[in-house]
Amino acid sequence: MHPELDAVINRYGTDCLKWDYMEKWLGAPEGEALPSWVSDWDFKAPDFILKPLQARLDHGIFGYSERSEEYFNSLIDWWRERHQVTLQKDWFHTTPGSLPAIAMLIECWSQQHDQVLVMSPVYHAFFRTITNTQRTLVTSSLVNDNGYYTIDFDDLEEKFKAGVKVMIFCNPHNPVGRVWTEQEVTRVCQLCNQYDVYLISDEIWADIDFSEHRFFSCLRVDNALQQKMAVCIAGTKTFGLPSLRLTNTMIPNNQVATPFKNKLQAYGIDVYSAFSLVANQAAYRDGADWVDQTVGYLNENSRILDEFIKAELPHIIYRRQESTYLAWLDCRSLGLSDDVLEKKVHDAGVIPSMGYAFGEDGKGFIRLNLGCPKSVLEEKLVRLKTALA
Repeated sequence: MHPELDAVINRYGTDCLKWDYMEKWLGAPEGEALPSWVSDWDFKAPDFILKPLQARLDHGIFGYSERSEEYFNSLIDWWRERHQVTLQKDWFHTTPGSLPAIAMLIECWSQQHDQVLVMSPVYHAFFRTITNTQRTLVTSSLVNDNGYYTIDFDDLEEKFKAGVKVMIFCNPHNPVGRVWTEQEVTRVCQLCNQYDVYLISDEIWADIDFSEHRFFSCLRVDNALQQKMAVCIAGTKTFGLPSLRLTNTMIPNNQVATPFKNKLQAYGIDVYSAFSLVANQAAYRDGADWVDQTVGYLNENSRILDEFIKAELPHIIYRRQESTYLAWLDCRSLGLSDDVLEKKVHDAGVIPSMGYAFGEDGKGFIRLNLGCPKSVLEEKLVRLKTALA
C-alpha cells in the first residue's frame, strides 16, 4: 500500500472548496470541523502525474492545446483492459467536466418543458442541470431494502410511458453506492430503446469498484441499444483530478452526436487545458497499480466505518457501498428533522452532505466522505458518535 495515502496534508489556504469554504457556505469556522461533504479526496496526486505536470509547467508556454494520439490511446487502452469496452476515437467529445456535457446533451435531445428523468436519491447537481435548462424534472424512486438499493423497473416503465424524453443514469450510483449489474444496466437500456428515450450514462465512478460482480458499462450492451446513448467518462474520481476538469463523452451514433458537436463548436469548446490533458494522459498510461492500491485503501476505510457503525451506532443503517468513497447513512431511526440532524453533526465537528440534497428519498440520511487518511476517518467517527449515539 502506498504510504502517501496515510499522509495528512493541510488543504487550507488553497482555495479548496471542501476545506476553505466550510465557513463561508456552511458556517463551520476554520480548524473546528472535518469536512465530509464535497466528493473529492484528501490524497496527494502521485508522482506519475506530478512529474509530467511539472515538465509542462517548466516549458513555460501555454497556448491552445489539442488531444494527441497518445491521449486518445491512453483512455482506449485503459477502458479495454479495465472494463472490456473498445472505445472508438470518433466517439470522443471532450468538455471541461461532466455537467456541461450533460446540460448540452439535454438541450440537444429535448425541448423546453420536456421530461428528464433521474432515479432518486441521486447526485444533487442533476436536479439543477435539468431545471436550469427549463426541462421538467421527473424522478423514479429506487427501492431501499435495508440499505440495499434496486431499480423499480415497473415505475421506470410507467414514467417512460408518460412521456420522458431523456434519462440521466448514474452508473455507478452516487450516493447509494450501487454498481449496477449487467442485467440491470441492460434492462435500463432496453427500456430506453423501447420507449425512444435518450440515455445519458454518467460513469465517472467506474474505476472505484468494490463489488463482487464488477462495473458494467452501458457501452457493453448490444449495439442496437446504443443508438440514442451518451456515456460520460473521466479521471476525476479515479485519480483525484476534479479541478483539472476534463470529461470525455462517448456517443456511438454519429448522427445523434451531430447537434452536440455543433453546440461544442458554438460555445468554443474545441481546445483544452494543457494541464488537464497532461494529467489525464499520464494517469491513464501509468496509474493502474496506484489505482488498485488506492481502491483497496478506500475499501478498507469502508470496512472501518462498517465495524464502527455495528459496534457504536447500531441504530444507524449502513450497507457498505459497492463503488465510490461516499458512505450513505440512514439516520431515520433517530426521529430527527433534517435541520436538527444537520445541526447535531455540525456541532460535533463533522460536515457531511445532508441527504435531503439528493431528493425527497434522501431525507433523514447523511453522505459521509471516506476519501481521507485513516487517522482522519477515525477522528470523524469519534465525532459522529457524539452526534448520533
